[in-house]
Parts: sequence; C-alpha cells; structure tokens
Amino acid sequence: MSQKITVFLPTYNERANLPVMVERLMALGLDLSILIVDDSSPDGTGDAAEQLAAAHAGRIRVIHRDGPRGRGLAGIVGLSEAAKTDCDFVVEMDADLSHEPEEIPRLLQAAEQADVVIGSRYIAGGKAENFGWLRTLNSATARWLSILILGLRFSDPTSGYRIYRREVLAQLPWEGMISPGPSIVEETLYYVKRLNARIVEVPIRYVERKHGSSKITIGIILRWIMTLLKIRWAAKT
Repeated sequence: MSQKITVFLPTYNERANLPVMVERLMALGLDLSILIVDDSSPDGTGDAAEQLAAAHAGRIRVIHRDGPRGRGLAGIVGLSEAAKTDCDFVVEMDADLSHEPEEIPRLLQAAEQADVVIGSRYIAGGKAENFGWLRTLNSATARWLSILILGLRFSDPTSGYRIYRREVLAQLPWEGMISPGPSIVEETLYYVKRLNARIVEVPIRYVERKHGSSKITIGIILRWIMTLLKIRWAAKT
C-alpha cells in the first residue's frame, strides 16, 4: 500500500529553482502533494508557485505569508498546516535544490521504522558540498549550541531535510512555537524528542547553492543562544 506524502517547501526568492524542484518531485512517481509557503518573495516566486499549482491541479497548494518574514515563521505555518492533511508522512526540505528530492524514497524507507527521519550531512555516507570554512564553522557552532542548550544529541540537529509522521506533527504545540528564523528546525526537533518519538538519521548529500559571504558575528551567536534558551524555558512553563 503506497503512503500519502505532503512535501512542505518554504520559499523566498526561489522563482528560478521552484519549477525545477517541482518537476523533480513529480518525477518520483510517489503519491505526493506539495505545500508551498512563500514569504512574500519580491522576485515573483509566489506567482510562479500559483502557475505550478494551476499546472498540477489538486496536487499543489500555495500559502502566501504577509507580515514579518522568517524561515521559522514559514515553518510554523507550513508544518502545522501539513499536520492537518490526510497524508501519512510530511517531508520538509529546502526549495533551492540544496536538498535532492531523489533522496526521498530512501528516507521514506527509513521512516517505516521511525517517527522522524533526519537527513544528515555528517554521519557516515553523508556529504556537505561547497561548504567554505566559514560555513562549516557556522554549522558546527549551531550543532554545538543545539546539544549544549537543548540536548539534541544528533549528528545534524540543524538539518532542514526531514520526514515526519503526520500524527507526530499533529501533537506539537504550534501556537506556542517562538522561533522566527532557522532555529525552528531545532525547536521542532526539541518538541518531537520530548514526545519520546523514534528519531533516526540517514546520510544525505547536501550541495550548498547559495553564494556570497556568510558572516557570523557575536550578535548573531548571542541571539541564537537567547532563542534556544527561550525554547527550553517555554517548554517547561
């Protein structure tokens, strides 16, 4: 019996990449639908998403977010909405082609014996390509903070390529989630872990697609620490 899948794609300025991602997802031949949450992209990603939805009637839903932008805010909307569908599994992944959709069948196979599957760049068999030294440092710092503050002892707790059982997502306190930015992946994993869910990691190939300078400052680190501390505090109140 085939499993029903909802693929959640948060988007911001992905007009060029989104059609390619959708084409590759549809080519998998799985029983899947796609939920796109666009953060009011100025490059017309929202319009491109609507065109794709029209071309794949009934298989793509588009949510246009207004107000403050943020990966976390989009994640809260997307994952909470996906949890309301009738699917069996929810796939979360980036829309910029850093996450390869062809990995999904292998992750789904692991999900048969788990509640959450994390696509890991750092366990044996995983790869993180096009990472410069600063990007590597940023990632290592985020992993260390996740372990130290939230107790997320995984090789890649900041990975945004995951598969969740829908019923697990439905148990999370979405209205109380507080991460406006990328730390939403850690916040989600933190609450999943508190449910004693079965969590496994599977190696993936991650290809960094974004170019330009990545700057980590003391201010960024302090804000990240404060957000993680707030997550931990909020979960205990």
